[in-house]
Amino acid sequence: MKKTIKTIITLSLVAILTSCSESVPEKVDVASQSFDWKKWDCYEYSYGGKYLFTIGYIPELKQDGYAVGKLFLKDADTPIDTIYERTGVQHEWTWEEYQIRINSDGTGRYWDFSDADKGEMVTSSEVYECTSSDWEKFDKFMSSIW
Repeated sequence: MKKTIKTIITLSLVAILTSCSESVPEKVDVASQSFDWKKWDCYEYSYGGKYLFTIGYIPELKQDGYAVGKLFLKDADTPIDTIYERTGVQHEWTWEEYQIRINSDGTGRYWDFSDADKGEMVTSSEVYECTSSDWEKFDKFMSSIW
């Protein structure tokens, strides 16, 4: 029984530490319509890292493997429009000459291709810890228990 209570408390604390910024909407507006979206909250890659951004896509606006995506940076007034693509188990968002990719384990990476020649290999310059909106649902569920 004590082990179960410890596990529940630990999971609750983890959920609290990874809670989303309240400035990110539950629905996203595109062309004067509001849509539900699949999103990931990304944090500095460290224990208890600070919230940096939320990124996601709108499943209803998907065609030929691509979807409308949105990037909400912390403290920004408006989102950045992106193009979403799923490659295997990786989620990728591209805009202008930039890309964010989230692996199946929640590790996010950022690439800047603005100074690269066409076809040139570029290493990622930032790494994040990202959690999906399903994790938020778990967080809300745990909060309702306590």
